[in-house]
Amino acid sequence: MKIMVVDDEPLISQYIVQCIRGADANAEIVGAVNSGMKALHQMEETPADLVFADITMPKMDGLQLLKEIKRKYPAVDVIMLTCHDDFEYARTAIQNQASDYILKSEVSADRLRVVLDTVKQARQQRIATGTVQQISRNHYLRHLVEQDDHICPIRECDLRDNHIYLRNDAFIVMLFENNEHNMTWMQAHVAEYFENPLFYAYSNQEMFMLANLRKESGGRQADTAQEAMPLIAMQGIVGCSRIHHRIERLQTACCEAMLDSNIRFYQAPQEGFKVEAGVERVETSIMRATVRLEEQAIKEGCKEVERLLEQAKQHHVHVYFLKEALQQLFVGIRRKMGIDLCETERIIGDSCTFTALCTAVQEGLDQVRGKGRLYSDAIRKAMDYMDTHYAEDISLNTVADVVYLNRDYLSRQFKREVGINFSEYLMSLRMKRAKQLLETTGMRISDIALQVGITNMSYFSTVFHKSFGHTPNEVRKMRKDQ
Repeated sequence: MKIMVVDDEPLISQYIVQCIRGADANAEIVGAVNSGMKALHQMEETPADLVFADITMPKMDGLQLLKEIKRKYPAVDVIMLTCHDDFEYARTAIQNQASDYILKSEVSADRLRVVLDTVKQARQQRIATGTVQQISRNHYLRHLVEQDDHICPIRECDLRDNHIYLRNDAFIVMLFENNEHNMTWMQAHVAEYFENPLFYAYSNQEMFMLANLRKESGGRQADTAQEAMPLIAMQGIVGCSRIHHRIERLQTACCEAMLDSNIRFYQAPQEGFKVEAGVERVETSIMRATVRLEEQAIKEGCKEVERLLEQAKQHHVHVYFLKEALQQLFVGIRRKMGIDLCETERIIGDSCTFTALCTAVQEGLDQVRGKGRLYSDAIRKAMDYMDTHYAEDISLNTVADVVYLNRDYLSRQFKREVGINFSEYLMSLRMKRAKQLLETTGMRISDIALQVGITNMSYFSTVFHKSFGHTPNEVRKMRKDQ
């Protein structure tokens, strides 16, 4: 536990620190300061879990410090220290959420040992309770966002039961990109426009905010969400619902926010606009593109990605799912092919429109195509032939005849361009196909070995284990378990 001591009398401060160390050898003293202002500065640099604060200090007294700490750091425990045996001091401290109130004359290692144990138990209980509440709230919000009818009708008491404190009053739902810029901006400005804000991270990229609108002077509330908040200050795609006044419309508001973010992204007219999650369609295209690119079929793999973009535009695939899928695709390509695509991944994540996304993807594909063009025509032809005939009894001589090159020259050129020699590349093709057959068929292992062009079972098992770190039987078992 990290502990700070705040007392304007140095000798008393040193004595309290000594007692704390005597009470708990594992306690970490992060500061012993002589004023409330210094304590607040210290908290900014090194946050504490527990603060012992003297009530009577000049300029900022302990009660004022208590209020500031609880305002900025609600989870921090504060124990007030005083020379005054006065109930009014104790009552004021407790009213301002102090965890305890101790007379300085009672301070000792034994007394503080009891205090520290009590604080630790209370913190553990709060953490456990907060975790349960968080799980319950997130579970309910996921059903809410995904339009689950089982939680209907939505009532204010149901929200309270799930630790959601939205009032049955004017409210909106916003959907924006889950990044540090947006969260920092929201935390700085949300109080200007909203009350009872609740943030919910629906995915790594999506953050929902549910909030009541703050009433302006005279009791008036903004007529539109755009009037309530300058969305232009947010980064990335922002979706916003209409203003609703009945809690039972909360699911509708979530749907509107999601729809609005997609309309903004695709820059499409609102009338007749529909969003399809497109999970199966996108995942299929991603898988096909990945397989083609791994097989060095650059042209076919890039075309598969372009078809994916056409489908996304036609069916308005949900923007955040589409961006995340494309980012994962380029992460895989970067790792498999050794191409620096980090900038492409970043731009995809930052794309605010479908047009910008397509531009980023095309630039990434151009890099991939450039990698594919590193192979000369002869080597490309040799690889294509091996990709098709790997299961046959082919040799370096066979392929040299196909591409009309000298055997030794082909061997040197193949190693120079591909990075591995002819036999290693051929064996990697066979092993990849064998692994695919093991995971997707019920063929006997001996038949799979023959299927990929290897007649010696012992040799097949040895090479397979060397390639993947597991035997053929282990790979099949792992796939069944999955």
